[in-house]
Amino acid sequence: MRVVFERVIYRYGWDTRCRNWVPARILRTLLKNLRSQTEPILLDVGCGRIGMAAFLNGTKVVGVDVEPPLESVENFTFQQGTIIDLHFPDKSFQVVSCIDVLEHLPLEARDRAIDELVRVASRAVLVACPHGENGQACDSHFQSALESRSRPIPEWLAEHQRQEYPTTTKVAEKVREAAAASGRKVKITLSYCEPVRACRFVRGAAARSNTLYLVANLLLGLLLPLAPAPKSENSYRMVMLAELSPDDYATTPSAE
Repeated sequence: MRVVFERVIYRYGWDTRCRNWVPARILRTLLKNLRSQTEPILLDVGCGRIGMAAFLNGTKVVGVDVEPPLESVENFTFQQGTIIDLHFPDKSFQVVSCIDVLEHLPLEARDRAIDELVRVASRAVLVACPHGENGQACDSHFQSALESRSRPIPEWLAEHQRQEYPTTTKVAEKVREAAAASGRKVKITLSYCEPVRACRFVRGAAARSNTLYLVANLLLGLLLPLAPAPKSENSYRMVMLAELSPDDYATTPSAE
């Protein structure tokens, strides 16, 4: 029963669904013409529990992380590894995703990570992470709420606060550099997810009690498909799709 409950929370709870909903929608559109391939076509770097495989039924996914996942599903294969040294040949996956990883890395490792994501992708890289002042403000607000109630600070939150928050401009610039180094052009498209107000609502519940958090997390997660898409100025997380091609696309500036 506990395993079933954890699976429901992972797939429908706000904290995981809000970070994967928009990337999954983008990837479905991108991958729909590639489904005839028999080998895995998506590499999910920093997959955590099972990452994008939980939201992309029917797509074969290889997940990479430093720790083994907590569950296994039919469309998911795991390989232990690190984002700064992916043990795959150049262009070995058509699409590479990376959800909520860059913000945990110091700047020098972040640049290396983007190089590796672009190196192993032949068609596209999708990156999602908390961005800029919005990300920092939401995390600082959550930390203050926890401290005011003498509740422990999660390690992921402390780690966020130790780093410079990624911005769309800097991530896009590094993606362009990595693509150019491999002799390819890139088309960058930006989307956003997790409205700041919803983020603060769920975290406010978490700061008060675990029970309130579970209720708020599941309720908002179930309502997520009905929520309007946020923009740059009112979102916690940016979603960047970088489509790679030697011929078809010209390098374009990032859109806000």
